[in-house]
Formats: sequence, C-alpha cells, structure tokens
Amino acid sequence: MEPQGDVIVVGGGLAGLTAALELARGGRGVRLFEKSDTLGGRAVTRREAGFAFNVGPHALFRHGHARVILEELGIPFTGAVPAVSGSYALAQGRLETLPAGFLSLLATGLLSLPAKLELSRLLAGLGAVDARALDGVSVKEWLARRLSQAGTRALLEALFRLTTYVNDPDRLSAGAAIDQLRAGLRGVLYLDGGWQTLVDGLRQAALAAGVRLLTRAQVTAVEHGVSAGGVRLADGSVCTAGAVVLATDPTTAAALAPRSASLASWAAQAAPVPVASLDVALAHLPRPRGRFALGVDVPLYVSVHSATARLAPPGGALVHAARYLGPEPQDSDAVERELEAALERVQPGWRRAVVHRRFLPRVLAAQATPLASQRGLTGRPGPAVPDVAHLYVAGDWVGGQGQLADAACASARSAARAILSARRTAAA
Repeated sequence: MEPQGDVIVVGGGLAGLTAALELARGGRGVRLFEKSDTLGGRAVTRREAGFAFNVGPHALFRHGHARVILEELGIPFTGAVPAVSGSYALAQGRLETLPAGFLSLLATGLLSLPAKLELSRLLAGLGAVDARALDGVSVKEWLARRLSQAGTRALLEALFRLTTYVNDPDRLSAGAAIDQLRAGLRGVLYLDGGWQTLVDGLRQAALAAGVRLLTRAQVTAVEHGVSAGGVRLADGSVCTAGAVVLATDPTTAAALAPRSASLASWAAQAAPVPVASLDVALAHLPRPRGRFALGVDVPLYVSVHSATARLAPPGGALVHAARYLGPEPQDSDAVERELEAALERVQPGWRRAVVHRRFLPRVLAAQATPLASQRGLTGRPGPAVPDVAHLYVAGDWVGGQGQLADAACASARSAARAILSARRTAAA
C-alpha cells in the first residue's frame, strides 16, 4: 500500500485542477490522477501550422464563476470580447442581420414588426424575470406561454442554444436557460492562445502549491464502504487518503464507486450536451466582415474566433462551425456537409484557403443538461456524495452555480472548501 495522502483528486480537467489547487493552498496534501497523458480534458488546445485549435468553440463568460475563481487563484490569461455588431442570423438559407442592439433590431429582415416589438419588450424585462420560479418549466413551455410571435420564439431558442450549447427546448430548464442568456448578454471572452493557457496556468500553480500531478495513471475504483478511504489503480496498487474528489463525468464516477446508490442515480439521470464542430484554419478570410452567424431555424453556429483572440498567424483565420446536436441521433457525414454549407454561406470560397481542418462529429460541451424535470440548476447533485462519507464530485454537472466552465470551477471550489471545512471541524 502506498503512503497515505490527505486528498486524492481523480481527473485532470478544469474541475480537477481547480479542486487540487484549492486544497493544496488550504494546507492539504494532494495527489491528482489523470488517465490520459495530458491534463486539461476538453480545455486542451492543439497547435497546427501556427493555429491554436480548441476542442470546438469555447468562450469564457466575463462575469461568470470561472473567471472570478481563476483570477482569485492568480491564473494568468488574456482575451477579448467578440464584437456583436455586424453579426448574422442564418434563416431559410439566407443571411439576415442578427438583432444585437436597437439599430440592428430596426434594420433586420429576420423579424416582423410585431416580433421586433415583442423581442424588445422581452429583453428589456429579462433582468426582472424570476429564473428560480422557472427552474421546473421547460424552455418550450415558457416561450409558448410568454411569446405570441413564432419569429421571436425561434430567435430566443437560438440564443438559448448559443449560451447553453443545449438543443433540447422540450427538456431544458427555462430558469437555467434564462440565467445563462443573461450571463451571455454581459459578454464573453475568446482567450488568446486558446484554453490551454488556463490548463497550463492551473498546472503550474498546482505544482507550486505542492500537488502531485500523475498522468497515465488510471483509477479503477474508489476504496470505500460507508466512507471513502482511497483509490485503486490499474496496476492493482492502492493509494489511501482521507477524502476523494471525483472530477469526472457522472458515468465514470458511478463506475468507480458502484456501491453508491447516489452516484448511480446521478449517472442514470444525466443527459449529456453533444456538439459537432468543424474547426478550420484558413490562410486568409474570404469575407473579412463575416465574423459570426447564428442559425435560427437550424441549430448552427459559425464564428471567426481569431478575429477577436490571438489564435492564428498574421493574415490567417481560425473558424469554428458547430451544430448543437440535441438528443436525437445524427448522421455525422450529413452534419459535416451541413456545417460546410453554413461555412460557405458565411465565408464563400473558404475551401480554397484551407491550411488545416478538423471535424469532430460528437464532443460533449457539458456532461449533463439542466433539465426542467430535475428543477434545473437547483436540482443538481453534489458536491458531497450523501451515501459515502468523504467522497465528493466536481464538474460541469455538479452544484447549483453556473453552467459549463463556470459550473466546473464553482463545484471544484465547493468540494475543496467542504473538505477543508470538515477537517477544521474535526480538529476543533
């Protein structure tokens, strides 16, 4: 049996790295086990021909939990807010002006006059909406109840998809969707150098705080009865600890501790958020003004991230075209063709400028949709696992604070602080 450590963290994504750093700075000895050969999870960035490829489109909410926590931890990053002026809406195969302000709302041919007035009234009063009262109501139900114009409903669904990545209005919690849209309207950042800057910053800070980061180290089980006491590795060795944090997806967490009914239930209820992404590096941008387009009648998105952040060499462009997949099965070849056609509509002639391209038929933007049937964010699990003492979970599916990276970082901090608080209570 290996020497005992204070806390074990399983998983080296944003949640795992954040939890490990918080724990180490709180005075705990920490080991982090990551099964792959690199840290970061979906936050990794790959370099190709001088271009920085994130795993699909990523944005950091300017006033979200992740940015606040990362800045408090001293993690360096830079980025900029993408311009909303000049954005397009893609509807019925045409590009229309995307309403992003008073003038663009007046100018757009996307909406009828009654729909424009309805949209203006809704957005003006969005800050006063009681989102918590709508946690158990679906987006589809709320839009049908609140809006009379089909065009306004379609545009709001598109904005909810954009900010949550969820293409499931029949099940998505309206409260959670409104929270995220309000956060999106306050602005997002595209990060210089990609999200790898966050991974590298967290890694360096964790090492400086004394965290032992072990890659290619697969955990196969949590050693537990009524209490977690460590983990078993793929080589059969056991590492003991006073607490364990599972910074994994819910299915993996349940498999690692199969005697936990809570984890099994959480995994069974989780509805992942899948996205397909066509990521393209171009030698030049065929249409410089075509920086952003949002599908309204189709769940698509095209954005030139390098127009905002440093992700491409001089003169080049890094473009993400994504399809929000939803719960129904999709033919990946058809999805790729659809994304190519959308990119052609926004950037005609893009194929002649390709330096490198990558199609990701299915990546998970988040591990679980905040469902109306589970009361949105308020019904999320964790971070403590109630039927196994000293066992915690962290990730974008955990806790009632934020979504996506915001939830990952916020739940990691909550798990770490619960462990640190428990130790202080025991010592008192």
